[in-house]
Amino acid sequence: MSSPVHIAVGDLAMELWPLGARLNQVTYRGNPCLMASTDRDEALGARKYNGAVVGPVANRIAGGRVEIDGVPYDLPLNENGETTLHGGPDALHAQDWRVADAGSAKATFTLDLPDGALGLPGNRHLQATYRVEDDAFTVTLTATSDAATFINLALHPYWTLGAVDTPLLQVAAETYLPVDGKKIPTGEIAPVAETMFDLRQESRPSTDIDHNFCLTPDKDGPAVRLAAPETELEIFTNAPGVQIYAGKAPAIAIEPQHWPDAPHHAHFPSIRLDPGQTWRQHSTYRFRAR
Repeated sequence: MSSPVHIAVGDLAMELWPLGARLNQVTYRGNPCLMASTDRDEALGARKYNGAVVGPVANRIAGGRVEIDGVPYDLPLNENGETTLHGGPDALHAQDWRVADAGSAKATFTLDLPDGALGLPGNRHLQATYRVEDDAFTVTLTATSDAATFINLALHPYWTLGAVDTPLLQVAAETYLPVDGKKIPTGEIAPVAETMFDLRQESRPSTDIDHNFCLTPDKDGPAVRLAAPETELEIFTNAPGVQIYAGKAPAIAIEPQHWPDAPHHAHFPSIRLDPGQTWRQHSTYRFRAR
């Protein structure tokens, strides 16, 4: 495996792996904040998505089939032979990205996908940039393509903030996406009020949550707040949704992204990328001691 890249400023330090452009570890004031992998085998096995950039289309695609301008495309099926999850078994999380730039406080990884790779059209250029500033870091994900395609990149860390118990969670979302038995959105956009999905106030999430929350735009406040006894994390993002998976206690997966299975739901935010456009997701993770 290519050597890890380390960047740090002040109390915040990060270990990044070219494998999956992976955020393998974050420490704040010496406190480990993530569920990390110890080696490549673990990162490709039991913890295959932990901290990786997933895609080219994150989350689930029903039936592993999409259509672009009337042309069908079959994607790799890696979930019960029925669903494409995070792009398939050998998708971005399992690829060795190129270290395009690495300094003391910034690192950039790039990956080129040829036309047809992972079932989708277009020669695609992907980039993931991590930058540390004071008690925060930013992740900028971008993509371009020379043919119409679908893109929904997402960073997939499992946060613990060093806690023994699952941290408290707050999500700025009035609605969420109900799913069927295969965890595919039904198409309904449902209110969180009076359900276990109401995380508008800080609370401990149900381990049954593995759903997309439709973020409520608020330029002044975070999309997500996570609080442990010693550390608090606020996440700001321009993504329209965030997938929360709380079933791996004490860690919580928090994945800013577009809504899952978007190609099959015309009323969901589009993930189509056309030539001449740049797909971009920008998220900031801010820490403070409690």
